[in-house]
Amino acid sequence: MGHPEKSEWLRSQQKSQKKYRFIVAAIGIVVLLCVVGGVGYAYLMKNKGGEINNNIDISNDDKKSGDPTANGQTYLTWDKKPVNLTITPNPALKKAFYGINYGPVNATFPGCTNTLGDVIEDVKLISQLTNRIRLYGMDCHMSDWTLEAIKLLKLDMTIVPTIWVDDNDTTYKRQHDTLIDMVKKYGIDNIDGVSVGNEVLFRKEVTPEKLYRRMADVRKEINSMGFNKKLPVFTSDLGSNVDAAYVAANDIMWANVHPYFGGVPVEQAGQWTFDFFNENDVNPAKAAGKDAIISEVGWPTAGASESAAVASIPNLQTFLNTFVCDANKLNTKYYYFETFDTPWKERTWTKLEGSWGLFYDDRSLKPGITIPNCLVG
Repeated sequence: MGHPEKSEWLRSQQKSQKKYRFIVAAIGIVVLLCVVGGVGYAYLMKNKGGEINNNIDISNDDKKSGDPTANGQTYLTWDKKPVNLTITPNPALKKAFYGINYGPVNATFPGCTNTLGDVIEDVKLISQLTNRIRLYGMDCHMSDWTLEAIKLLKLDMTIVPTIWVDDNDTTYKRQHDTLIDMVKKYGIDNIDGVSVGNEVLFRKEVTPEKLYRRMADVRKEINSMGFNKKLPVFTSDLGSNVDAAYVAANDIMWANVHPYFGGVPVEQAGQWTFDFFNENDVNPAKAAGKDAIISEVGWPTAGASESAAVASIPNLQTFLNTFVCDANKLNTKYYYFETFDTPWKERTWTKLEGSWGLFYDDRSLKPGITIPNCLVG
């Protein structure tokens, strides 16, 4: 209500209802006692490492610690399970992938019920598969918390963050500003590049000209900050959308290549991927003196078939067996799609959209899946 002397209601009632002064004072005392009690409770919870510290503000360096319980700091998952900073090797996991696509579970704006603890647990797992992570947006702390997890776990890993681009300029500005803040805080030593959008040309929500202007602006902004290296800036889209303008706008050709949507049998999918990528992406990139990377490649385990391509766990295993090790031998750079199933995509679109993970969303490796034994640096 504000200060009593500023209240029109109190001024109009003072002469005839003085007893209300006593009531107001009594209420004030009760409120004060409640505030003091609440602060005391918060203090006790903090010193017990309680859930009050769950979603920490990582912009405050005083709240960070290499020990998950030091100085009262405790990291928790979204369902309140404590998280430690010890990576326990899983013999079922092998560092066989050049890179992998990752989206934290429950990190869907504006819900954002994920926690730093969740990301720490995810990175502990992912670090046993690859040293490189590609992310799909800046909302819900998905990128800065990944860098924070890498830092806390003392890992030699890098990320490729993405500014999500659609037809909403407010979304773009929010994500752009978050990226710039993250770069200012963490620097770029653990960042391999910045993707401005994913499949923007395919969705046709923004014109190519507008997308390429945004890429140029981000490139100029980041590379004028005085870092000791230049950070490549690019977008990722369907491999078939690469043309002269795309090549000119990108520092590196990033292309999503999905044999599943090519409708080929899984036994042919590995070779189909190499042939398609070389013809549509590698060759144009080489002609311009640029590198090419497969930004998405994978195989789903459930959902509708696409011609001769059938989604199943056995077919995922076949694709892993026929693509991953060959890609590593050929020095083909790729980010596997993807780490975890994404139930929110299934709820929003189809079973197929949410079923591309090597793991279920509870971090359990899908039954019957064996990670290929072909280590990559």
